[in-house]
Amino acid sequence: MNGAAVMALVAGFIGGILGYLLTRGVVKNVGVPLDERGNEIAKLAAARTLEVVLLTVVLSLYYSLLVAKDALCTAILSGLLALIFFGNLALRVYYGRRM
Repeated sequence: MNGAAVMALVAGFIGGILGYLLTRGVVKNVGVPLDERGNEIAKLAAARTLEVVLLTVVLSLYYSLLVAKDALCTAILSGLLALIFFGNLALRVYYGRRM
């Protein structure tokens, strides 16, 4: 096995454990199905998570563009930034019409 495969397995294992713990925490602390308070907490958590991910991608893009000067990494991060931005915009339009 090469290093990338080992890292993918480790990341998948750790992600599975974190997902289980997060799900267990939500079920225990908030309740399923979510009540009104739980829905508001989930909305705020999702908004803050999106802000953190977007900030991380933007900072990584600037680093890749100005410091590392790696064209492939810049292209990948630009695509990811566009995906996040337009995905968020599309979901806002969708839910704006639905609700």
